[in-house]
Amino acid sequence: MRLGRIKGYSAADFDKVKEQGLSFIEICTNNQHEAELFLSASEGIKNEIARTGIDISCVGRWNHDINVGGYVHEDRMKVYLAQIDAAIDLGAKTYVCGINKDESVSLYKNYSCAIELFGRLLERADGRINIAVENCDWNNFIVTPRDWEIVLGELPGLKIKYDCSHAYNRGDNYLDELSDWGERIAHFHVKGTTHAGKRWVDDPPAGMDDIKWGSVFSILYARDYNGDLSIEPHSRTWHGALGDAGVAFTKNYIEQFML
Repeated sequence: MRLGRIKGYSAADFDKVKEQGLSFIEICTNNQHEAELFLSASEGIKNEIARTGIDISCVGRWNHDINVGGYVHEDRMKVYLAQIDAAIDLGAKTYVCGINKDESVSLYKNYSCAIELFGRLLERADGRINIAVENCDWNNFIVTPRDWEIVLGELPGLKIKYDCSHAYNRGDNYLDELSDWGERIAHFHVKGTTHAGKRWVDDPPAGMDDIKWGSVFSILYARDYNGDLSIEPHSRTWHGALGDAGVAFTKNYIEQFML
């Protein structure tokens, strides 16, 4: 396993990740505009990889609007496909995305659209990069074992990007999900989350939170996971110097499980 983090792709971002003693950057684009900016920056990213030795492990597209009436929006799809091409060119291992649910059409049409989308992404990838569905429900509805049974059951090549905090915050059992679906996980987010009773409080550094990280790693080893671990700073509290300290804390905490 390797440990890296979600970060931007400027020279300063690469320098920060190297300074923090991490191995890679995960690039996340949160809308079509950010995805297009990433595409225009790919040559500069290659230069930064060569300069720093920090590689790009994963490229992601989040906050989706590609499902319109149960059909894939073709103009938006072009950017997803172009991102896969760019991620492959950069040497990334995984491309992550999801798909929004359109409430105006039936559940059947939503699932059919998801199977079409991910099938076309897998076809474009052609085995050169993992295609993984996120388990984050921000404008994405393929997040639970029921959804995976339908969509991943139809598409054996499709993988999962897993984040325990999302399942925990939904009230689902992240250890059960990891155990049952661990063989399909291609990329893993390291993000803490804390509740007070039933109330969400914050997403502090992993190791200061509610997730049972020892059990998580026991299951990852049992399911032969040997992919990348990506720290996701995602807190309302941990910013600036405190945020840097939080990343350092998470690094030191998680490394004890990386045997």
